[in-house]
Amino acid sequence: MLTITPTQFAKASADIYQGFLAWRLGLLLAWQDLKQRYRRSTLGPVWLTVSMSIQIFVMGVLSAYLFNSPIQRHLPFVCAGMVFWTFITQSIHEGSLLFISASSYLIQLRRPFTMYLLQNVFRNIITLGHNIITYVVVAIILVVPPGPSLILWPLGFALDILCVSWMALFAAMLSVRYRDIPMTIQSVFSILFWLTPLMYQPDQLGSKAFLVDFNPFTHMLALLRDPLLGGAPTLTNWLVVVAIAVFGWIATFLFFSRFRARIVYWI
Repeated sequence: MLTITPTQFAKASADIYQGFLAWRLGLLLAWQDLKQRYRRSTLGPVWLTVSMSIQIFVMGVLSAYLFNSPIQRHLPFVCAGMVFWTFITQSIHEGSLLFISASSYLIQLRRPFTMYLLQNVFRNIITLGHNIITYVVVAIILVVPPGPSLILWPLGFALDILCVSWMALFAAMLSVRYRDIPMTIQSVFSILFWLTPLMYQPDQLGSKAFLVDFNPFTHMLALLRDPLLGGAPTLTNWLVVVAIAVFGWIATFLFFSRFRARIVYWI
C-alpha cells in the first residue's frame, strides 16, 4: 500500500517544482484572500494588529502579575512569543484546510497542488508582517535591543517556514480524506498553548524546565524570539528545528508522492 512507483515520485517532484515556479500566482491569491476577508472594512488588515495588540497587552500584563515578573522583561517575551505562535499555528491550521477551501478550483483547473501551499504560506507571512508591528512598538517603548544573533534571524525564519510548510501539506492531505483533522489540530494547539513557553519563561518552571524541551514548537519559537530579545538560540534549538525540517519534508514528500493522485477524488 505504501509502495511508491517511479512515476508517482516523478509527478510529485514535478508538482513541487511547478508550484514554486508559480510563486507569483500564489502571492497574488494570498493577497486577494486578505482583501476579500476585510472587504468594506474601514481599517482592513489593521484589525489584525489591533486585536493582536489588545490580546497581548492583557495577557502579558496579567501573566506578569501572576508570575511576579518585571513587566519590562515579561511583556516583550509574551509579545514576541504570541506573534510568532500565531504565525506558526495559523499556518498549520489554515494549511489543513487549503485543499478543502480550494476544492472548486482543484476539480476544474489543472494547477500544481503545492501552489496552494505557497498561497497559504504567503498569506500568513503577510499577516505576520502586520502583527510584528505590535512587538516593534513594545520593544521601542520598553527599550529592548535585539541581540547579535539577529543576523541569523532570516535563517531561523526560513527553517520555521520549511517546518510549517510540510506540516500544512501533510495536514491538508489528511484533512481531505478525514474531515475531522482540522478540528483535531485546533484542539491539539489549544493544549500545546499551555505546554509552550508563551505566558511563562522556561526558567520559571524550576527543576521541571526540561519538559518544554520535548515540545518542538519551543525550539521553533526560540529561533524567532530569542534574537529579538537580545538573546541567542542554543545549538540544541538549531539542531532540533533542522531535524524537524529535513525529516518532516522527507516523510511528507513520500506521503505526497503516494497519495497525490487521490486528492481530487477525496474532495
